[in-house]
Amino acid sequence: MRHAQKCLSAHRTMWKKPHFARLVDNRLMANQDHLAHLRSGDWNAWRQEHPTLAPDLIDAPLSGTDLRGLDFEKAHLRGVDFSGARLDGANLSRASLEGARFEGASLANTILNHVHLDFLDLSGLNLSGASFVGASFRGVMLAQTNLTDTILDRAQLESAILDGADLSRASLVGASLRGARFDHTTMRGIKASSSTLEGVELINLDLEGAIFSGAQADSVQFRGSNLKGADFRGAAMRGANFHMADASNATFDQAQCEGASFSHTDLSNASLVETNLTQADLRHSILVHTILDGCTLISAQLAELDFRSPKISRISFRGANLRKAVFSKCQLRGVNFREARLEDADFRHANLEGADFREANVGGAAFRHANLKSANLSDVQAGGADLSGTNLILATARNATMVGADFRFSDAIGIDLSGADIRWADLRNANFTKASMTTTRMWGAKIRKTTLPGNMAHWRVVLFFSRILSVFSGQTEKRKVAKDRRRVQEVAELVREREETRHRRSR
Repeated sequence: MRHAQKCLSAHRTMWKKPHFARLVDNRLMANQDHLAHLRSGDWNAWRQEHPTLAPDLIDAPLSGTDLRGLDFEKAHLRGVDFSGARLDGANLSRASLEGARFEGASLANTILNHVHLDFLDLSGLNLSGASFVGASFRGVMLAQTNLTDTILDRAQLESAILDGADLSRASLVGASLRGARFDHTTMRGIKASSSTLEGVELINLDLEGAIFSGAQADSVQFRGSNLKGADFRGAAMRGANFHMADASNATFDQAQCEGASFSHTDLSNASLVETNLTQADLRHSILVHTILDGCTLISAQLAELDFRSPKISRISFRGANLRKAVFSKCQLRGVNFREARLEDADFRHANLEGADFREANVGGAAFRHANLKSANLSDVQAGGADLSGTNLILATARNATMVGADFRFSDAIGIDLSGADIRWADLRNANFTKASMTTTRMWGAKIRKTTLPGNMAHWRVVLFFSRILSVFSGQTEKRKVAKDRRRVQEVAELVREREETRHRRSR
């Protein structure tokens, strides 16, 4: 205390200078002159008279004080006790607030741009309408806090706790949210474009109308959330999880969603124009009136989906799993199905002109009355496929495996079946005029009323005898089966008699 009194005596004339603070008990305290102005009610006028001054209110006891609308910009407020204070509309931009206390304080519409609030406890406060542009909230406790309509643009919220907070209509443009926690948080209508959300869990939340355009959100978790009308345009969401979410009317145009999961997701009326869905999982999703123009679905999981309602054009299904998918009556001109799995898919009455099915597996698929004009079916696996009544004019099916396929009444003028295997296929009433079939394997094919190329007339004789041989082979096989059955019965009878004999002797 003696040392403090000596300092006061030696520097009495210097205390009026704003950059000095009293040293009491070896610690900095608020400048009493500055504190007096604060208590006198002329604070804002005094600040205007000294625009370059940085007020020193370190450790000031301001609990329960009415500080509404006051200007604390760039003030030294370290360790200040604002408990129960009213700071509504005050300006604390660029103020130093390390160690400050805000329990029960009201900060509605307060301006706190570019402040550091790291690791402070702001839980349960009213921060509605406040501005925190460029502020740092690392590790801050914001549980149950009212953050409606707040501006948190470019704020650092890494590892912040926002459980139960209300962020409705808050602006988080360019904010960093890595590691932040949002359990039971309300985020309806937030604006988080260009924000950083990698790995953040936004599970079972209300995010209706939220804006995430341009966000960096790889591996983000949206499971079970309400994403109606949300905007994800241009966002990076590789490996994101939308399982069971409601994303109806949402926009994903040009978003990067490689490996994302949309299983059981409602995407009705959603827009996915030029969206990258490579290796994405859309099984059991709802695609009613969904726009899929120009999107990439390479190696995506699309089994059993119904594509009759979505708008599809300029799309790639290369390598996708489309088993039992429904495309009947769809417009699929030029669509890429190369290497796709299309077993038992339904393409009836679909327009597939110029489509690419190279190396795809369409075994058991239904193409009845589909337009496959100029389509590329080279190297396809089409065993048992139904191609009856199709337009196959100038289609290419080189080296295709179509054993047992149904070509009845198909129009295959000019088709290239070089090296193809159509054994046991049904070609009845089909038209193969000008087709390339010189190296085609046709053993066992049915060709009644079939129009074959002029150089294939000998095949009628060959196939006639092959049918006779197949009938004879079938009868021979039946006799063999009957003989084997009798042999098994005789063996069984012999074994039974032997067991009965042993049983009698044992008595």
